[in-house]
Amino acid sequence: MQEAGHPGWVDYGMLGLLAVIWGGSFMLTRVAVAEMPPFTLSAIRQAIAMVILVGVVLGTRQALNASGRDHVMIVLSSIFGWALPFALIAWGLGKITAGFAAILMGLMPLMTIVLAHFFTDNERMNMAKLAGVAFGIGGLLVLFWPDIVAGTDEDIWRQLAVLAAGLCYAINALITKQLLHLKPLPMFAVNIGWSFVFLALAAVAVEPLMDHNPSFEAWLSVVLLAVFPTALAAMLMFRIIGRQGASFFGQINLLVPVAGVLWGATILGERLSFNAFFALAIILSGVAVARMHPKPKLNTVGEKTS
Repeated sequence: MQEAGHPGWVDYGMLGLLAVIWGGSFMLTRVAVAEMPPFTLSAIRQAIAMVILVGVVLGTRQALNASGRDHVMIVLSSIFGWALPFALIAWGLGKITAGFAAILMGLMPLMTIVLAHFFTDNERMNMAKLAGVAFGIGGLLVLFWPDIVAGTDEDIWRQLAVLAAGLCYAINALITKQLLHLKPLPMFAVNIGWSFVFLALAAVAVEPLMDHNPSFEAWLSVVLLAVFPTALAAMLMFRIIGRQGASFFGQINLLVPVAGVLWGATILGERLSFNAFFALAIILSGVAVARMHPKPKLNTVGEKTS
C-alpha cells in the first residue's frame, strides 16, 4: 500500500460523508422495522447489497484468492459484523429511538479496546485507553440513570440488544484484522452473501410471513439501507483506509453517533433528554481520550540508545 500523505479536504470529506451515511442507518432502520420483522428486513437489505457488490466485482474482474482459514474468518465476520448486529439493531429500534441507538453504538470502539487487550499481543491497555473505557462506563450510567432510578424499563431488552450489537462490531473489528490482506470488494461480496444466508434462514425459522405489503416508505428505507450504509459504505470505507490508513479512519467513531442523533431529530422529530446528550458527550470524550497516544520519552544527553 502506498504511504499515506497528510489528510486533505477530500479525505475529511469522504470521512464526513461516510459518517452521515452510517448515522442515517439508524433512522432508516427505525422506519422500515415498523412494518417488517427484523430478520426479514435485514435479509432483504443484504440481498440487495450482495447483488450490487457482486456486480461490481464481476465488472472489475477481481478475484478473492482466499485460503481455507480466510474463508472461516469471512464466515465469522459475516455473523458478527453483519447478520447478528443488523438483526439486533433492527429489533431494538422497534421500540427505542434512532438517536438513543446511535449513542449506544458510540461505545463500540471502547469495547474493541477492552477485547483487544485480552485477545491481541500488540494492543495492550494503557492509561489513555483505561481512562477512555472509564468515560464510556460513566456515559452508560448517565444514559441509563433515569431507568435505574425508576427501577424498571419496558424497553431495557431492546436497549441491551443494541448494546450487544456494538459488542458484535467490536468482535468483528478483531476478526477483520485477519482479512486485511484480501482484496476488499470480493471479500465484502462473499461476506455479505454469507450474512444474507444466515439472516434468510433465521427469518424463515423464527418469523411469520408478512401478511401485508409494507408501505413505499418502508421499502424505500430498505433499499436505501442496502445501497448506502451497506454497499456504498463498504467501498468508501476501504477507499479511506487505502488513502490514509486505519488510524485516520478511526476518527469516524466520533462522528457516527452525532450523525445518528441529528438524523433522528431532523427527519423523525425525535427529542432526546438532557441526560442522553450528556451521555453522548461523555462517551465521545472517552473515545477521544482513548485515541490519545503517549508522547515518546526523549533521550537525554549521554543516555544510552538502542
